[in-house]
Amino acid sequence: MCIRDRYKVEKDVYAKDDAGVLVEIPVCVGTNIRTIKEVPMWEQLELAAFLQENWADNQVSCTVQFDPEIEGNSLNHALNYFQYRLKGVSFLPRMKPESNVYVQLPYEEIVEEKYNELIKKIKPLDECESPKSPGSGVDPNAENFCDGDKCLVQFDTAN
Repeated sequence: MCIRDRYKVEKDVYAKDDAGVLVEIPVCVGTNIRTIKEVPMWEQLELAAFLQENWADNQVSCTVQFDPEIEGNSLNHALNYFQYRLKGVSFLPRMKPESNVYVQLPYEEIVEEKYNELIKKIKPLDECESPKSPGSGVDPNAENFCDGDKCLVQFDTAN
């Protein structure tokens, strides 16, 4: 579906098998919205702890980006402070774009011109086939049950 709709799809270089792929999805956050580089490490941790305490019934998945020069020395203190409020957290140092330290970043900031170029090539998400689309084979009202690392998903195979 993503290839058909002209999204950039590439092999996950970190996957242990050949099944992993990544899809590039351009996103516009709008104006006057802080991006992750403008949110300090401590605020990101506090937001994750808030979600863990008040919203999630399981572990909140959180990758905190931090400035190695400014916040790097605080990592140990931050882990100690949040050890009873977060079940897990990952840290990703912010690097200059030209550093090429990470082959495939989970989040990559782009300029407006690049966003406009990418968005012209793809089919908008609201036009893509979704689990609610007729003929998709997925019942949007189906209950899904997860146990450990497996989830039971029922597909309507009548179509």
